[in-house]
Amino acid sequence: MAAVAVVILAALALAAIAPAQPIARAARSCGLGADAFTLGPTYVETLNVSGTNCATGTKVIKAYNSCRLKSGGAKGHCHARVLGFKCSEKRSTSSVQIVANVRCTASRKVVTFAYSENT
Repeated sequence: MAAVAVVILAALALAAIAPAQPIARAARSCGLGADAFTLGPTYVETLNVSGTNCATGTKVIKAYNSCRLKSGGAKGHCHARVLGFKCSEKRSTSSVQIVANVRCTASRKVVTFAYSENT
């Protein structure tokens, strides 16, 4: 019985000093439905979140779009943090439309979305 207690205590001590392993966080797809047309850009095509929830993801989209519009209108770029998230955007443009993918991160929280904007 004493030997079992020693083994358990040794295992607990080892677990206490072992480095913490990162926790894998799967990206979650958020259904937008009719909200896809009300988040700011003409149309938000996809929204995925990791380490946060879909409600935060939609707030980030709205804040990012507001920042973008303040920095040049429909063709503007947002270079400021929004709600604590730092965002990067990859876009393709035509004379009538912008199609973009945006990735916003804040520590381990990630919000990614794709949008289309008629210009």
